Amino acid sequence: MNILVFTDLDGSLLNHDDYSFEEARPTLDRLRGAMIPLVFVTSKTRREVEPLQNRLGFREPFIVENGGGIFVPRGYRSVSLPEEFREQGNFFVLALGLPYGRIRGVFAAMKSRFKITGYGDLSSQEVAVLSGLAVEEAERAKAREFSEPFLLKSVPDLPELERLAAREGMKIVRGGRFYHLIGDRQDKGAAVRGVRSLYRGIFGMEHVAVGIGDSENDLPMLQEVDVPVLIPHPERGWLEASLPGLVKAPDPGSRGWNEALGRVLDELEADSP
Repeated sequence: MNILVFTDLDGSLLNHDDYSFEEARPTLDRLRGAMIPLVFVTSKTRREVEPLQNRLGFREPFIVENGGGIFVPRGYRSVSLPEEFREQGNFFVLALGLPYGRIRGVFAAMKSRFKITGYGDLSSQEVAVLSGLAVEEAERAKAREFSEPFLLKSVPDLPELERLAAREGMKIVRGGRFYHLIGDRQDKGAAVRGVRSLYRGIFGMEHVAVGIGDSENDLPMLQEVDVPVLIPHPERGWLEASLPGLVKAPDPGSRGWNEALGRVLDELEADSP
């Protein structure tokens, strides 16, 4: 049986508060040993994902900034990519979102009317304080290409902000810590569909896709997989979601990720002929 695992990072594979993945190591080792691809599907930037992949020992395609772009390592499994992918450094990239400059322009107009603060308004030190990241990591988090994370001081303003975003061909999604202004045609689900299509070409057959997430912005991804796994928030518990075959992890963060995915793999392997 060909298995493919998609995972959110912050609050799922990585703990919400300290960003540790230590308690997920047993299942990470299992994935590597079985050569099961692990595809990151995150609100993080390319510059954040690259060093994390290196630390974990995975070299797979990944999805950044809430579905804004699909990055495939150069020479990956000799796969033939659609012509829409363009070369960018060590990767081939399919941009599904709008350019950051366009998003920042719309955000600046919104900021003139509402009490919102985006990453582009903050220094790396300020982002570090708000996110709990180290300053060097916060600098990588500010290297946006397809989205603008922001804080909203008055939640009642959200519907009007959403209307303004829609007029500009954009939308607002909520993550674990921040809201995100993104293009209206991008989300994690659309990007997952694209990556699943790539893997069909690699495997030459269908695969079983597992998806793991914890926040509202993960729902489109969880709707596109065969086995959705929901990680609880440390304080708010599980997000309300109605998905066929939904698996609820028993604990937040990397511990719950390890336990839930390990159980799913056991069941899939038991069902394999």
